Amino acid sequence: MTATSGQTRQPVGFRSDQTLHRRCTIVFRTNCTSLHHCCKSWNTAAMDADVVNGSGTPSAAKDATTVASYNSSDIFENDGMPKDVSSQMFKSSGSLGSVLLEEKSSASIRSTLRAKPKSSELKLVSKSSATQSHNSMLSDLTINKFNIKSMGLIGREREIEILRSCYERMNEKTKERENAPQDQSISSSQFLIQSNAPKELVFISGYSGVGKSSLARTLEKETNEKTEGIYVEGKFDLNTSNEPYSGIASALGHMCKRLLKTEVQSRENANLGDASSTLGSRFSGALGPTARLLSHYIPELNDELRSMRRNSNGSSEEEQSDFDMVQKQVKYAFRVLMKALNAEFSPIVLVLDDLQWADVSSLELMDYLISDMQNPNALMILGCYRSNEVDEESPLFKKIQNLEMKQDKFNFHITDVAVGSCDTGSVNKMIMAMMSIDDEECTRGLAEVCFKRTGGNPFFLIEFMVMLQDKDLISYNIGLLKWIWDENKIAEATMSTDNVVDLLQARMRKMPVNVQLLLQYAACLGSSFSTSILDLIWREQSVMGTEYTAETISRLLAVVVASNLVEPCGEDEYRWVHDKVQEAAMSLSDTVTVEFQFRIGSALYHSLDANRLEEKLFDVVDLINKGRVCKRYEFAKLNLRAAKKAKKISAFPSAANYAANGIEFLPSDKWTTHRALALALYTLGCEVELALGHVEAAEIYSNEVLSRPECTTMEALPLKMAKSLKLCTVDMKYKETIEINVVLLKDLGISLRWTRATAPLQCITAIKRTIKMAKTAPSPKDIFENLGPMRDPKHRAATHLLARIIYAGYRNPTEEIYLCILCVCKMVEMTLKYGVGDTSSTGFAMLGAVAVMVQQDYKTAAYFAEMAMAMQRSSRAYGESETFLNANLYCFPWSRPFQQCIATAAEGYASGMRSGDTVNAMWNLICHHVWLPYTMGKRLGPILELCPKLLSQMEELSQPEQVLGLRMFWQMMFNLATTSESTVLHKLEGDIFSAEAFTANTNQEAARYVLQGELLVFYDVEAAAKRAIKDGDKFAKLSPGIFHNMFETFHRAIALFAMARRTGKRKYRIHANKLAKRIKGWVQSGNPNVGHYHLSMIAEQAALTKKCELAEENYKKAIALAARTGHMHHAALINERYAEFLHEELSDEKESKYRLGEAIRFYEEWGAFGKVEALKKQL
Repeated sequence: MTATSGQTRQPVGFRSDQTLHRRCTIVFRTNCTSLHHCCKSWNTAAMDADVVNGSGTPSAAKDATTVASYNSSDIFENDGMPKDVSSQMFKSSGSLGSVLLEEKSSASIRSTLRAKPKSSELKLVSKSSATQSHNSMLSDLTINKFNIKSMGLIGREREIEILRSCYERMNEKTKERENAPQDQSISSSQFLIQSNAPKELVFISGYSGVGKSSLARTLEKETNEKTEGIYVEGKFDLNTSNEPYSGIASALGHMCKRLLKTEVQSRENANLGDASSTLGSRFSGALGPTARLLSHYIPELNDELRSMRRNSNGSSEEEQSDFDMVQKQVKYAFRVLMKALNAEFSPIVLVLDDLQWADVSSLELMDYLISDMQNPNALMILGCYRSNEVDEESPLFKKIQNLEMKQDKFNFHITDVAVGSCDTGSVNKMIMAMMSIDDEECTRGLAEVCFKRTGGNPFFLIEFMVMLQDKDLISYNIGLLKWIWDENKIAEATMSTDNVVDLLQARMRKMPVNVQLLLQYAACLGSSFSTSILDLIWREQSVMGTEYTAETISRLLAVVVASNLVEPCGEDEYRWVHDKVQEAAMSLSDTVTVEFQFRIGSALYHSLDANRLEEKLFDVVDLINKGRVCKRYEFAKLNLRAAKKAKKISAFPSAANYAANGIEFLPSDKWTTHRALALALYTLGCEVELALGHVEAAEIYSNEVLSRPECTTMEALPLKMAKSLKLCTVDMKYKETIEINVVLLKDLGISLRWTRATAPLQCITAIKRTIKMAKTAPSPKDIFENLGPMRDPKHRAATHLLARIIYAGYRNPTEEIYLCILCVCKMVEMTLKYGVGDTSSTGFAMLGAVAVMVQQDYKTAAYFAEMAMAMQRSSRAYGESETFLNANLYCFPWSRPFQQCIATAAEGYASGMRSGDTVNAMWNLICHHVWLPYTMGKRLGPILELCPKLLSQMEELSQPEQVLGLRMFWQMMFNLATTSESTVLHKLEGDIFSAEAFTANTNQEAARYVLQGELLVFYDVEAAAKRAIKDGDKFAKLSPGIFHNMFETFHRAIALFAMARRTGKRKYRIHANKLAKRIKGWVQSGNPNVGHYHLSMIAEQAALTKKCELAEENYKKAIALAARTGHMHHAALINERYAEFLHEELSDEKESKYRLGEAIRFYEEWGAFGKVEALKKQL
């Protein structure tokens, strides 16, 4: 049967004669009667043109729509006849003329027609024949075209509702958080993890073309216009899947541009200065040194941020050799930037399209951003992916499973939205919308045919309908004002459209040759492209026969935009409406050969300026490498440049590929003609292949270099150091690491002469010599300026090798501790002789620790730590977090108030996260939030409240040692705070930490020992004293010099004095007096943290020798000092001891009960409610 849009019913878009006079297109027949008749048919065309051109379509697209609409009352009288308009306006050729407004028409004509602005005015064109005029007129209309752009989403009501519910839940959480009362004692911490941060993660899955991206865009208008947030999209491209973070980086780049634009406008309105520098200052405060990293990924970051890289001192630009650490550093930089942007825009709705093509690093970063419990602002991530391209073995599938398991712990919500094909009813509604028809029965038969052919896929349906119109199987009858078609003919003439690319290519091949060529050029540039790059390619390729004028690109782009193949996505930027369109354009003809892509890449390489080439470096090199039609030195060098950049941004697979391609571009006599370039490519290839775990590939590169007879020691050194790094950090073969590095040091002329038999004596001699030398060095504030940087590559390599031996030896301390100390001394001596290197600050901090451990020289230790931190702040060298940790654990607490150390620990955490040194960052985090606050007697409640959140962060960063250390400390504090009868309070055992699963190194064994001792002191003093007699200084031997020795020694002494007084046994008194003497020495050396320890020891000794007045006086002084300095736990403990003295020695029950009550009060204030219950039973 033949169907039309209806016989008696007026189609959607048709207007009555009264409405007709409102708007009309200027297309005339030569006689007035025909003119009036035509205007009826074109009234709807004018309306449709307004819809398209009024919806934000850029000028290029508007120019392509050659229909201009005007107010018909200005042209026609009420009876439909034309007003008195000069006949000179019109020209006719035959019976039908296409008359369009001349751009340079007189002012009187424009006034008469009340024309739109020039951008929508069209040139006057006359055709040579009636047929040409008629065809031109029909192509210019919009009434006979499908209404695609304003269709909207049809048949997705359920999916839209799910998406909106997620969006509203996020906003509700935001309001709840804003209205919730804040605990100031907790929220003041800059590292507090916000447990109620509103985060939503939505995965939208479905086949290609079902409308996943369009579904996500339903949140765009509300986010951008009705909130202070931002909706932004990032897309992953199959051609750039080895480029890490590309989709996320582009989205964050758009946010930076938007923020800068807003800042510029606000400052212009206020007549203020440069917006970019102000924004840069604001961001640099949040980003710190990580800004230099982000500029590699996000060119949109302003010059102020990038200048931080150029102006940084020392070795901050040095490439780190620990690739895992580089990736952690990059992820943290992105997290900090997201947090800074989220403070400006809230909520952020981040859409990541085509996640099935995302690299593993991008998936990890997505996880890292949504899991950021330190970001208190609203964040919603929508990930779209093709379900048929993701199986159980794909990285995305595994990542989604991992996220589902951790969503409760990290307080974000995951929602899966599966988008399927549309049913027949929805297909019918889409066809009605495309054809502006409102009668369902009229199009039902056509919808059934289309559903069978397209499977209900919306994108396939649109292309199928366009194909039907191109083949005249559907057409619009101008005379009848109706769409007409024959369903049977359509069914017979068409097949199913499983491959929509064929439909797209068929449509593209009907376009002008230049349009086809433009599409192919654009397809080579990726999922999005800029007109400036496209124009540059077109200009360069014009020598091969293509036309070029200043307006060429704009004119051709207008055609493809109007054809719904590309769409604008920003200023000077366009993107493909679907990746299938790009795929179709890429394989449109045999023109896009490898040679074709090589020519485009070569053209870009020779035409782009330095800045643009750096931004487009990977794209340019990829195009050149696809051709590789000739071996040229400059392209080998370009690949080396790309490989170095890829390595810097942790794109190791890409770096390996670029290095391999660079080698292929070299001639066969490369070691003679281009030796330096060949060496650089082979060395880099070896390093990145080892980082990827490709040992055999790395060996091939290494053997090629090492087999060259002219290879020098320094040329071979990077290859051997790369192998050493893998042994140490990946294989964790510490003994082999030490052996290979000792040999490498010998190759550099540095011999570590030592034997196990004489090692202790050698260490003592070396420590004394080195400390004496270091004391003569310039003051901390002048040390970097006086010593200068270490410039000799040989010496810098040697210090790295020494640092690696120290790292490996520390993890095998029973055998190699003496070698570690000798390496520390050697590193400090080299610094004093040759200048400050990358590891110098670590060496000085370790020397300070050695001064505490071996000589108990606390002032010298603090002085060396100050020198180490001064070097770090001047050079920003690697190891900053480790330097801060060593200073806080071993040096500063013995001579500075604990409160100052807390601030330093916070700085150590931040620097570790920035640099990717998450190992030391997490130790600094524990030191900042747990160790130091507990030692200072801070309230247990806030510390315990933080523990699960700190644990989540450590588990997220895969730091098992820190997790174990935190669990043990957490269990100990929990036992002090709990009143649960199910917990054995005096044992370090429970739901948080289980001794059965405990397998740890020497350091963890030391932690377990001291924490068990804490519980015994507070719950079973007799057992604590017996253990002190049995084990003596066991903890000091396991962890010499660490500040935990202070409270361990004091608590051990308290237990010993208690049992000495109760039993009168001499062994308790001897051991107790020995510890009291040690504490007195700390006070005399200037330790500001142990004054109340010493007063308490005087009181205990006096009580033991029956000097009651002296005992009472010092008990009171100790309690007052402990309370004044905030040591609540010690104020409670000393009150407890004073109460026992009053009861046992003076029989003063009243005062004894008062002191016991004071002990209970301080314990309650501290939060040790388990201990309180035990004391109340005594009371």
